[in-house]
Amino acid sequence: MAASCEKILHQSVLELDNKQANVTLTPKYIAVEHIAKHKQGEGGMLDVKMTTIQCQVIPLEEVIAVQPHTANIAKDKFKMRNGGALYQAVELQPMHPTLFDVYIIKRAPKHRWRQKMLTFACKDHVTCSQWVEKIRDEIFAPGGKRPRQLLVFVNPFGGKKKAPKVFEKVRPTFDLAGVTMNVIETERQYHARDILQTYDLSTVDGVMCVGGDGTFSEVLNGLLNRSNKDEGIAQTFRHQPARPPLRIGVIPAGSTDSVVCSTIGTNDPLTSALQIIIGDSVGVDVNALYKQEQFVKYSVTMTSYGYYGDLLADSERLRWMGPKRYNWSGFKKIVMNKAYEGEVSFLPAEKSNGHPRDGTTCYTGCVVCQRAGKEAELANKALSKCASAPAFDLGSGEYSDGSLNPDGWRTVSGKFVAINSVTVSCRCPLTPEGMSPYSHLGDGCMDLILVSDCSRVDYLRHMARIPRQGADQFDFNFIQVYRVREFQFRPAFDPEEEGGEEEGQAAEEEDLRSRSDGAASLSSTGGSQKSLKHSPSQNSVWNCDGEVIDHPKLHLQVHCQQVQLFARGVENHNMQEPEKCPVCCNPCSRC
Repeated sequence: MAASCEKILHQSVLELDNKQANVTLTPKYIAVEHIAKHKQGEGGMLDVKMTTIQCQVIPLEEVIAVQPHTANIAKDKFKMRNGGALYQAVELQPMHPTLFDVYIIKRAPKHRWRQKMLTFACKDHVTCSQWVEKIRDEIFAPGGKRPRQLLVFVNPFGGKKKAPKVFEKVRPTFDLAGVTMNVIETERQYHARDILQTYDLSTVDGVMCVGGDGTFSEVLNGLLNRSNKDEGIAQTFRHQPARPPLRIGVIPAGSTDSVVCSTIGTNDPLTSALQIIIGDSVGVDVNALYKQEQFVKYSVTMTSYGYYGDLLADSERLRWMGPKRYNWSGFKKIVMNKAYEGEVSFLPAEKSNGHPRDGTTCYTGCVVCQRAGKEAELANKALSKCASAPAFDLGSGEYSDGSLNPDGWRTVSGKFVAINSVTVSCRCPLTPEGMSPYSHLGDGCMDLILVSDCSRVDYLRHMARIPRQGADQFDFNFIQVYRVREFQFRPAFDPEEEGGEEEGQAAEEEDLRSRSDGAASLSSTGGSQKSLKHSPSQNSVWNCDGEVIDHPKLHLQVHCQQVQLFARGVENHNMQEPEKCPVCCNPCSRC
């Protein structure tokens, strides 16, 4: 055996799958070298030689739990016959166990994780106890990343109302790993957010929510509001929020689960539970939303105006239909094909941050996110020395052709079917690669997607490409995409301006007449591709993480890696390299 590359904490010969193995514990791994015996010699003299035929590496960060082997008292049962009488004999196990179980991560297709149990046999009880104690000491070392106590919110109302059942399925895994939980079942909207304002957060290592994206948004806002209050930060226009001291875990039980799919790659509850247990962590960008320069809320996934805003507003009236209401409302809004006039002003990101169509996927250990995280740390330190945030100017309306303003801001005016701001990729089971496939979790940027007025057939062509892997849904002349750090939308009609209410009612009546005329024209021409006429003064609403914001004038600013989630990021299985044995430095197989 070659010299060790790492410090050896414990080592002995054990049995695994009824085969002898030299097992070594280091601060990072458990190395299992399977041993084979060979007899050789001449002249009747035999010599037994031990050789290593295979080596497996078990990273300690992927060890779920370790415990003495628990089995039935009867180790073996067999029948004996004494003459005509039949007896049953029972061989009992020793008083103290000589076996211990190590539960580890096993990867399954489609980014799912499962648990696998390895049972090691020791020569005596003392050796067994030593191994259990030393492995536990390493995986639960002081200052480690694994949570021991969690505050858990279960939303029994969201999505398909399956959160309580989902939680009961994953709870035994948390019990196995020794994680204690204070479970609160929410009773109303904003219940979790309100509890977080007064809860003693020093008693827990993290906050976990069981539900959909709406439940996560509530917990996110509750933690950020609490952190700002504790730090004395006022949530004024373009404020710099305080980073929460706790990580957030999500067990998916919603309709779309885009937060979990974007940070893990799947909406499998057990996979999420395992990544929370082993203490994985990834920094995620957070947007601050302002209405008329007044703070509204924080968001993580997608903020949309136009089509997706109309879809959500309509579906809220059809909750009795369940998740199918989104399909029905989406169909209705495509048929209506409405566009809204206004002006989008945005601050483009630096060229080093890439482009929404550059083909760079955000995987675990993303270099782009790592660089952005370091830059954000330096920027926050510099900002903390300033009395206030720097002022900015959106510029005048003269730059409505998308040209560059002197202060770096750009503006684009026109009619828009949809304005989508995507912070993470927004993957979900229906869109495996997401609304913006090459968006990053923690690069401090948003992908701004502007869909100009187009025919319903063209918009359907764009929508049809979103769920198709490898398809470029932005390759249309009516779509513009930018990577930005901030943006603001100004509607052509501002409802808060003087006389806005009367003008809005007149615009609504005109829009209804135009839709009736357009529908009649469509029927008489047998399905023309011509767009319906639109009222230039009518406004849509914003869809922000599944919540309706009815004021059209909105300002968004992104904050780089403002929160930490219990997640690893989407793993790129095609790029994984073979592990090196920590004992002999040779390539090994990974359990």
